[in-house]
Amino acid sequence: MYCFLTASLPELTPGAPPPLTVEEFDGMCRGELSESRFAALTAFDGTVAPDFRESAELPEIYNTYGKFELYLRNRIARRRAEKAGEQLDLPDPPEYFNDYDAAAGTIAASTDPAEREEMLDKLRWNFIDEQLLCKEFSFTSLCAYRLKLLIVNKYRHRKLEPGRLNFDAALERLSPNNPREE
Repeated sequence: MYCFLTASLPELTPGAPPPLTVEEFDGMCRGELSESRFAALTAFDGTVAPDFRESAELPEIYNTYGKFELYLRNRIARRRAEKAGEQLDLPDPPEYFNDYDAAAGTIAASTDPAEREEMLDKLRWNFIDEQLLCKEFSFTSLCAYRLKLLIVNKYRHRKLEPGRLNFDAALERLSPNNPREE
């Protein structure tokens, strides 16, 4: 039903500049979808609060992605807490995404925040791709495209070097070899 629209979308590649903004994508879809479908497509902005719950108003892929994101964040938070010698009491999710546990451990171990975020986004991207099996040219594929577009657009105006310089400066200030001002 959405063959022409999905086939006309520019390709998205992780790490590459996005070919359009989320707003431009939404504008393309507005005229092609019913009002209720458009509302469902734009009902999720990719952010997941700690109290995320499935919603009948959201398309299935958004609910699945929300549960995955919450699972991923809780796993990473637990691993980081354990590494710091602390216990973190987070509720167990109703679903487990076991294939991602090892990756979450690797990501949690990374000390570079920019690298960690890129690794997380690649993991998210792969998860979205898995949700598309046998669902090409469907409403689900439009939702998946929007999720991926949200990921690549995070980097649209980001300049990595100033962030790295700020991070390195903060580490330098925290270094045990650097005397602290009292």
